[in-house]
Amino acid sequence: MAKSLIACLLVTHLPVKAELGRYPQLRGRPVVITESYGSKELVLDSSPEARGVAAGMSFQEAVSRCKDAVLLQADGPYYESRFDAVVRSLEGRSPLVERGELGCAYVGLGGLEAMYGGEARLIATLLQAAPHEFNPRIGVAAGKFPAYVAAVTSSSGRATRVPQDAAGFLKEYSIDLLPLSWENKSRLHHFGLHTLGQLAALPVGSVQAQLKSEGRRAWELSGGVDSSPLAPYKRQEVLDEFLTFPSPTVARDAIMMALETLLGRAFARPEIRGKYVRTATIESQVGPRKPPWSRRFPFKDAVGSKEKALWALKSRLDTMLDTTSLPGPLEDMKLTLAGFTGETGIQASLFSDVRRREQLREMMHQLEALLGCKPPIYQVKDVEPWSRVPERRQALVQFEP
Repeated sequence: MAKSLIACLLVTHLPVKAELGRYPQLRGRPVVITESYGSKELVLDSSPEARGVAAGMSFQEAVSRCKDAVLLQADGPYYESRFDAVVRSLEGRSPLVERGELGCAYVGLGGLEAMYGGEARLIATLLQAAPHEFNPRIGVAAGKFPAYVAAVTSSSGRATRVPQDAAGFLKEYSIDLLPLSWENKSRLHHFGLHTLGQLAALPVGSVQAQLKSEGRRAWELSGGVDSSPLAPYKRQEVLDEFLTFPSPTVARDAIMMALETLLGRAFARPEIRGKYVRTATIESQVGPRKPPWSRRFPFKDAVGSKEKALWALKSRLDTMLDTTSLPGPLEDMKLTLAGFTGETGIQASLFSDVRRREQLREMMHQLEALLGCKPPIYQVKDVEPWSRVPERRQALVQFEP
């Protein structure tokens, strides 16, 4: 029985293409998108006009190589939303769609050729799933990795089909296409192994000895064998609330009040009653020519109420506003809650908290019996964690387990 085919749809340079769709006036100009990695500012993507600039390059080097570059701060949520729209469009064409990294999706083609009147028409409709400015490319094969390599090496707006001899198709391509750690790719190059064909020609044991846990899979993929099934994309449940400021503002009190208002609206929604939230994202427009200001806040423990979410967010947002200047006055605020879970999602931590309190209570009783009075043990309690005055954020109170 012939194995069902898989198509890999690939949008190269998606961040740049998304920004050019948002700001058409930048077409033809050297656009460089940067992103913060800790204390470093690195290039995420760049347009072909930004000659000499490459992803991963430092901000300073990029500017020195392309002095007339138009610099944009990366807008991750916007890029994700644009690609999510492509994935949803693909889901309308096939029941089996796996979302890979940003710009990459895999589509199961089994049984669809007859529905669309042949493979050529099916591929054409998949190319139409992405906006014209994304100019996607497609690779078709019996496995995900050969399909991905075919997409990478195809031309924009076109499709490449891997022949039955997948190993022969792959043999001249670089081992850098393999999903390996940087250390293992460097090790292979050090040994003079630069192509997939060179790696596939080695005994599997030798490859495993050098690449450890990544060895067998790398050897199989280099020979065109990828039996990993498609994992259908599970769309994350999200909840959005939005408001517009009366006038653009950088005032801390106005920002905090807006956050409290949006949290109140969100947790009042009946669809999340009894649920707990793992992440919150705040996004604001800061002007017509600037990308939105956006920050994502994961909660250490899932929260199930406005009060707990506000307590967790206020101190972190306040600290961030103390150390990071806003890119401009905020025109609006959008709050997105995601990562919903039921009460069982925190059940284990609830039980451990109960046991911990019981142990502390017993220890306090023993100390009181030994000392003949309440033991002088205190705890730090949060009072106003968002206050700019350190002394008002916490108080020392008698410990009560």
